[in-house]
Amino acid sequence: MTETHDFKSLDKWERKQLIIDTAVRIFHEKGYHAATLDDVAGRLGVTKAALYHYVSSKENLLSQIYIKALEGFFAYIYEIPSMELSPAEKMRTFIRRHLKSVVIENLAMFSVFFSEENQLPKEDFLKIREEKRKFTFVVEEIIQDGIDRGSFRRVNPKLTAYAVIGMCNWLYRWYKPESSLFTPDEIADHFVALLENGYVQPENPDHAATCNGKRTEDRGAVLERKRGLLGELRQNTDRIASLVEELNMIV
Repeated sequence: MTETHDFKSLDKWERKQLIIDTAVRIFHEKGYHAATLDDVAGRLGVTKAALYHYVSSKENLLSQIYIKALEGFFAYIYEIPSMELSPAEKMRTFIRRHLKSVVIENLAMFSVFFSEENQLPKEDFLKIREEKRKFTFVVEEIIQDGIDRGSFRRVNPKLTAYAVIGMCNWLYRWYKPESSLFTPDEIADHFVALLENGYVQPENPDHAATCNGKRTEDRGAVLERKRGLLGELRQNTDRIASLVEELNMIV
């Protein structure tokens, strides 16, 4: 099947974008190793020679896919730390954007991005790794800010960032838009709720209230007992001091 666009009627930038988008779909469908430049040219309805005006090799085409992904996947997150939002709202914004605007809306691109990284030339591979570190660090900063403000529990920011990003990224492995039982909004809301509330069923509210009340009463009783013993100790200390003084007076 060829693309519906008239390749020759597009300008150079549009042709390059169409080549990348077409390659993403083919690499996603067939896998990078099985796909060829002939497949891309055939889908576009052009000759392989014409394709070489825009890409020098399949490896170069893969690199161009990653460059485009970097511009789309990572650029948006760098805006979040400067937003006038609480740390919790920043984290919710990250999760929703990452799930809906990145993974779900660009499922084929995201799949290629995370499954074919080792096929990149070394220089491009190292660049991708550096961008991923920067990406993770931004999430770490949001978490650390939440800890510093007292709105997040004192967790390890790096491990928590890995956990949040990993849960969101893994969506590309199982989400099928055409057959999913859940809408993107439902998935995003569920992930946010799971991360914020966990999965352990809270205690019965009445039972928890009773236990909390009992703990409060126990603490009150302990404090009262300590005060009583301290008072007795002071009285006994005074009595002992008086006896010692009386003893010293006996000749």
